[in-house]
Amino acid sequence: MAKRVLAGGLLVIALMLLVTGCWDQVQIEERGFVVGVAVDFPRNKQAKEQSNQEAPNKPVGQNRFLITTQLVIPGGLVASGQSNGGGQNTSNEAYLNLVSEGDSIFEVARELATRSSRTPFYQHLKVMIISEEVAKSKYGFANAIDVTLRDPDSRRSSKVYIAKGDAKSVIEVRPKTEKLPSLYIDSVGENIDKNSRMLPDIRLGDVHQQLLNNFSFAIPRITAEKQEVKIAGAAVFDTDNHMVGFLGEEETEGLNFLTGKVRGGVVKAKINNDLVVMNIQGAKKSIKADLRDKQHMKFNISIQCEGAVMESFVPMDLLNEKSIKKLQSAFAHEIERMSKDTIAKVHKEMPVDVIRLGRYLKQNHHELWKQIQYDWEKGQQLYQKSDINVEAKVFIRNIGGINKTENPIGR
Repeated sequence: MAKRVLAGGLLVIALMLLVTGCWDQVQIEERGFVVGVAVDFPRNKQAKEQSNQEAPNKPVGQNRFLITTQLVIPGGLVASGQSNGGGQNTSNEAYLNLVSEGDSIFEVARELATRSSRTPFYQHLKVMIISEEVAKSKYGFANAIDVTLRDPDSRRSSKVYIAKGDAKSVIEVRPKTEKLPSLYIDSVGENIDKNSRMLPDIRLGDVHQQLLNNFSFAIPRITAEKQEVKIAGAAVFDTDNHMVGFLGEEETEGLNFLTGKVRGGVVKAKINNDLVVMNIQGAKKSIKADLRDKQHMKFNISIQCEGAVMESFVPMDLLNEKSIKKLQSAFAHEIERMSKDTIAKVHKEMPVDVIRLGRYLKQNHHELWKQIQYDWEKGQQLYQKSDINVEAKVFIRNIGGINKTENPIGR
């Protein structure tokens, strides 16, 4: 009898726990879906000075942020001519940008409650854009994403970009192909298999890992051009998580080859004073190192690339073995040129190990890495003292539907 009473009591407790599962539910129509966030520094200092005058003893941070939050207006997503089942969105806007300023990003997010009828909901956040000014400031980048990493409602799969100029201008573009600028930016970022000048996506989870590791890293660069964006190039960060500069588009392409991150794209080669264009179908890299002299380590990066000839302005027979070898050599030389330009930038000029040689040492020569890790980019700066050589090989797997290019009269 006692066992039955005990079992019944446990069953009642279990049912009570199940009943309380929806205590914090929020109806979907009451949520304000945030799809994009842009982080800048405010241009005017009057607001901060006025705030200090109103409450001179309140705690303030070293930086003050200007946050642009993009929320979805569901009624604006309804196609023209269709009923939205309720009030009409006369402006036909599918989003609303709310701009707020404060010392704390979390404070700014909560301040939106004083201006929006819907509770901001960050689980559908697609993109987070941070201005180069914030990224270059001391602890600015880490502080800008801290709350997003801590908030359980945020998505760690949200893409992160560094804006050349103001981040606000990027999220305010008005693309004609999409109703939501943030979804447009997110879609453009998916085209990395079409252009090797785009750095592969960096998501919030990746950024968190980079901040915790003692390595340099790169994040895709984004710029606003009229009513569209361009994702090409890269922002480079040192081991202190400060942005030290940008890589151009060709330098980013070279970086992708050096790190084995090329997923597709185009390589142009010059043959007989005209162009032949190859579509990249695959690429990989390998590293060999001579580590006998710690003060002067030598690294040889070998790049192998496969592709198909997609365009040729040069009259040549692509079934001829000598022609193919000449073409493969020309493409390999172009890959080596771009890679060497990148090495010159990140090895001597900056210098930051975004080529990931430190990671190679940590994974493949761990005992040596434990001895030199604090002298790699800092201290004795062994990274800068090392030699880096690059060699490329190209294999043409397809020449297209024709083997010869017509030679026009007078060409």
